[in-house]
Amino acid sequence: MANKARAKSALVSRKETAAEKRPKSSKKKKIKYIPEEEELLSSKEWLKKYGLKPLGLHLESLMSSHKHSSEYIRVTGHRVGAKYCDVFPKVKIRGEKMHMELHHHELVQYEENLDHVISRYLRRWRWLLLGPHRVFGTILEEAIVICIDTSGSMITVINELKRELCALLWTVLKPNKIRFNIVQFASKITTFRDYTVEPTHETCLEAAEFIGNMMAGGNTCTLDALTVALGDESAGATYLVTDGKPDTSCRAVLKHVASLDDQKKIHTISLNTTDKEAISFLKTLSKQTRGRYHECVAGFEGNIITHQLLSSNLPASLQSTEDKTLVIPQYSGDDLRLLSKTIDRARKFMVNSQKYRDLIADHSGDTEMIDLNVTGSEMIPTVPPEELSAFGV
Repeated sequence: MANKARAKSALVSRKETAAEKRPKSSKKKKIKYIPEEEELLSSKEWLKKYGLKPLGLHLESLMSSHKHSSEYIRVTGHRVGAKYCDVFPKVKIRGEKMHMELHHHELVQYEENLDHVISRYLRRWRWLLLGPHRVFGTILEEAIVICIDTSGSMITVINELKRELCALLWTVLKPNKIRFNIVQFASKITTFRDYTVEPTHETCLEAAEFIGNMMAGGNTCTLDALTVALGDESAGATYLVTDGKPDTSCRAVLKHVASLDDQKKIHTISLNTTDKEAISFLKTLSKQTRGRYHECVAGFEGNIITHQLLSSNLPASLQSTEDKTLVIPQYSGDDLRLLSKTIDRARKFMVNSQKYRDLIADHSGDTEMIDLNVTGSEMIPTVPPEELSAFGV
């Protein structure tokens, strides 16, 4: 029995040794690439496919660190006792001492891949600011109803809205065969059709004529418009375009929508809205129906930002000094907000990676440890760059 126990112990020991020689962290993962052609997806869905984690570019995950103890260290290929840990790179993540197991050349390759992805994110961000996407966001469903507010407060933007709505017909709905209907609402309701129709050439011409006849004036009967739109069983979702609150109370609209048996998505679009209560109402309405909130960027502002992106000679990594940084505005609309947040995170990862690489290259043998402040999945040094000493190999 004793011999069997020793043999079993030796077998386990050999398996552990073999496992140490082939650590999982050393396996190279294939980098997925983002297709050049834009997809009609929300930013949430798009980032599930092409975010930093799915692409294998999340810095915290890439570090694949081990606790500060006797561990197998990939840099050396051997187990190292805790008393020798001072000679290896160390960071502190969530208050715990960890060894960083990344080589200099791995960080260089990481930065090249990240630079390419940041460039692609910026192209996607620019795409969301161009054409009808700027006003209506990304159309996701196969059949939709578009509710257009033509009350008196819309008089300053009605002509631009009509142009963008016509562009939506010809550049998004017709090419992607998205069935549609249009509901115009002010003091009364006017519908293009009784239900959604196919986007044929003839139908789009008729819809363009219907749009051309829109005039701004009257009250804002949002509740009546939603009742008509949500009553269309052929539609998968409603897109509500407005610049303010309904004439009835916001609570009454939310209560009515919540009482409906068929809970269809309502995507709300804020058009030049500065009223905080109106914005809160639109966000609540979209969230309540599992829809998205979109903030339309003013045409002039969108054109300026797009021009900056197109004409900029900056590298995609966009260094953080004032004279080299192109600031990405933070919009409250769901699609732009999520993508902007990811771009900012990628830029922080780029800066951190460059600092880690420089510290490894200029390693002086000091044993001071970098303390990283991890906010969610972000890793940001808690001390200024000039105060960062070696993390000590």
